[in-house]
Amino acid sequence: MKRTSLAELVAAANAPVSPILFMDTGSWTIHALRATGERLPLSHEQRSGDVVLHLASPLKLATALIALDGTANRILLLSPATPLHVTRSLVASFESSTVLTDEPDRLPPGVQAVPWTDNGLLQEPADPFQSGGRDTLWTFATSGTTGTPKLVAHRLASLTRTIKVAGFGPNGWRWGMLFDMARFAGIQVFLQGVLGGGGVVLPNPTAPLGEQVGTLVRQNCSAVSATPTMWRKLLMTTESNLLQLRQVTLGGEIADNSVLSALAARFRNARIVHIYASTEAGAAFSVVDGQAGFPASYLDDPPRGIRLRLFDRRLAVHNEAVLPEYVGEGSRFAEEDGFIDTGDVVERMGDRIYFRGRENGAINVGGNKVFPEEVEQLLLAHPLVASARVYAKASPITGQLVAAEIVQVGGPIDDSQPLVADLRAWCRETLPPWQVPVFIKVVEHLAINPGGKIVRGSS
Repeated sequence: MKRTSLAELVAAANAPVSPILFMDTGSWTIHALRATGERLPLSHEQRSGDVVLHLASPLKLATALIALDGTANRILLLSPATPLHVTRSLVASFESSTVLTDEPDRLPPGVQAVPWTDNGLLQEPADPFQSGGRDTLWTFATSGTTGTPKLVAHRLASLTRTIKVAGFGPNGWRWGMLFDMARFAGIQVFLQGVLGGGGVVLPNPTAPLGEQVGTLVRQNCSAVSATPTMWRKLLMTTESNLLQLRQVTLGGEIADNSVLSALAARFRNARIVHIYASTEAGAAFSVVDGQAGFPASYLDDPPRGIRLRLFDRRLAVHNEAVLPEYVGEGSRFAEEDGFIDTGDVVERMGDRIYFRGRENGAINVGGNKVFPEEVEQLLLAHPLVASARVYAKASPITGQLVAAEIVQVGGPIDDSQPLVADLRAWCRETLPPWQVPVFIKVVEHLAINPGGKIVRGSS
């Protein structure tokens, strides 16, 4: 069977004159992107080999992906926001000398770059398209939240497994890009938009969040996917009041009832969905009933194409579409039977499965295990807490103690002590003593990583 490339899929899902990418500076059709992609500063040999895409511009990244899928042997999507020492390690693991970049100054010494300095995209029709027919491997770096990032490869078929490819028509949702597009979650949004008939809005990724949301409003964005942390920040922007969304998607972190309720109240006409996906397991399943966790029935009757099981309170996923080994290492992350231990601890309560936290992110308080996410969910249920981060603080007696930083609704206050005392009492009403934060600090904002997640760690 002939393999269908991304360019062919996009061309089949969109009329030649219909824009598929939208920015405040203009919009682009599949013909314009293909015309530009044919003029990438790569030789034929480079195009057909292994290519690292180190592109800060999401527009250029989209162009390169459309040009290279079906032609290149492998592509590695690498965010320029990646620290230099990690970039060096990942490029070495990928074993490619072709690094296409629009920011060569953000590459470590010794990595030879192929600069893409032309900022213009062509609007002329492309030449008749000829697909290379190659099953290009798309390679992504894991988040590295709890360790050194590793490389995972996917085929286009696995990346588009849950996406419904549309035909011509104006009814597709127009997706807004708030993720780093070089990461697995960002590519899921990109593919959903360009294959679903509505296109993708690309805000300036370096602009403040309010300005990015403003771009989504101006470009008639109707669907947004973001982490719960990013959604909380988005809801605090004045621009979010102007969004007219039909689809609200959460992923990357635990979707708790407080954020689900807040989104349902703000976007009353939107479908609220939270998804479970990871770089290793791919897009596993979605939950559409507006509740935290997922139905226990998924264990016996899982969504199409996957299987689920619980192992020692951890969730394991079997997705036949994913490749089971880390690139450049040869080590498997899938068991011999194909199941992937996600490391996410879950608990069954009646007919529902709830996420508790990451096994390797637990805080050890004198032998008692505390999941930061559980304490965060309780703090976030307080009416004066906009966002929260719970982390471990070293203790010579218990080994670790629970500490927390919170952002107050409405911004910082002059005297935070009454709020801190109230929050500690709030926690004591529900939590055992070892889970109650010993230190609580009110801060102006919480740091998030390029994936939209809270930056975790000990102090």
